[in-house]
Amino acid sequence: MAGITFTVDLQDAEAKARLAELVDRMERPIGFYKNVGKYLTDVAIPRNFANESSPSGQPWARLRPTTIRARERKGQTPLTILRASGRLAASIVSQADDNGVRVGSPVPQAAVMQFGAAQGAFGAAMGRTRPSDKRPKSQDYFFPIPWGNIPGREYLGLSPADELEIYAIAEEWLSVE
Repeated sequence: MAGITFTVDLQDAEAKARLAELVDRMERPIGFYKNVGKYLTDVAIPRNFANESSPSGQPWARLRPTTIRARERKGQTPLTILRASGRLAASIVSQADDNGVRVGSPVPQAAVMQFGAAQGAFGAAMGRTRPSDKRPKSQDYFFPIPWGNIPGREYLGLSPADELEIYAIAEEWLSVE
């Protein structure tokens, strides 16, 4: 999966050991990991988009007036954060195997939206002005990519409630396996 994926390493040693013990008891943990991926892609991550906040509940940075105006010119939803077209939210997928699950997005802007980027972090491109009353001839110019600073808006990750749900998924998987 190109784009961005995330890895979770539980910091609580007891929680980490508890989950590892549950997974070790599984004959084929791929089913458990598929269920975790489904929970994250169908419940946890869509909740982050709906609440416009990180998994920990930290609100995302508000849109700048320039971004709102640019979206309005394009006919996009001007006020929803990370959902101007819905492409990013709809692109979240999971891939499971017997060793774990990867969750992320293959769209090119996924990592920038998650971590942010400074103006010009990806170089520059050339543009051309349009002739107007003020400027009768068009001119070439360079513009930075991205054209402004983009704050990180964490949409991937786990909340404490998500961790508890993963334990419940593991226990349920063991009861039916």
